[in-house]
Amino acid sequence: MTDKLAGKDDSQRLLAYVESVAKESRKALTLEFNEKHKGIPFNTTAHVLRDSLLAWFSRRDKNLKMKAESTTSARLGEVRSVFAGETKNVHFKLRADATFSLAGASSDSPSYLKELNVSIDRNA
Repeated sequence: MTDKLAGKDDSQRLLAYVESVAKESRKALTLEFNEKHKGIPFNTTAHVLRDSLLAWFSRRDKNLKMKAESTTSARLGEVRSVFAGETKNVHFKLRADATFSLAGASSDSPSYLKELNVSIDRNA
């Protein structure tokens, strides 16, 4: 029989797991965007990114509860999303930063995912 981990050790283990899942999500979501959402208007990318990330995490691990907090697009071609996450009473923030290349100079120009970074903020 194994001993239960102490609270802090268990929290660190869970956060390390969440970080590995976040790293996995980056690759999976990049592939999904390049297959399903190639050339979508840039003004829809924030919504699509948010929904795709929430759907992917719910499929990947039902114990990871994610809720969208904010999504912003301060500059044309960049989207930042923040999510509140929880698993087994361990709370964290997940940040998704995406960079898109645009085939035009307006917000409804076709866009293509160039880079996606997904990171975990342990101090949530």
